[in-house]
Amino acid sequence: MKAKIGALLQRYREQLCYLVVGCATTAVNYLVYAFLSLVCGINYLAANVVAWIAAVAFSYFANGIWVYRSTARRGLREAGEFAFSRLFSLGVESVLLLVLVELAGIGELIAKLLVAVVVVVLNYLTGLLVFKRKH
Repeated sequence: MKAKIGALLQRYREQLCYLVVGCATTAVNYLVYAFLSLVCGINYLAANVVAWIAAVAFSYFANGIWVYRSTARRGLREAGEFAFSRLFSLGVESVLLLVLVELAGIGELIAKLLVAVVVVVLNYLTGLLVFKRKH
């Protein structure tokens, strides 16, 4: 039984690590967003952009080292590619927040949680493009 569990963990190591890093990144994103929106009174869309920047910075290092085990030297080019790959999910996240808050009347914090599910999947796929391509 231990051997089967070990084999499964090894087989799905990348996805499991991404899940952990994704949850941590989502927490960074959500906490910065909540702080800026609730405590500082910043507009939810502006708070979302600042929270995105904080989350991308955290995610870049955590994903590159731990999830994708990128052996490429951490550099401005790779960081730029990573940030650029995440711009798509920022756009999707902002549009979905706008729709949920303004049109559906859902509270900002609840809308942010709902949108996070979509963003985590998009970010996994775009992360693969940056860290798994041949250098």
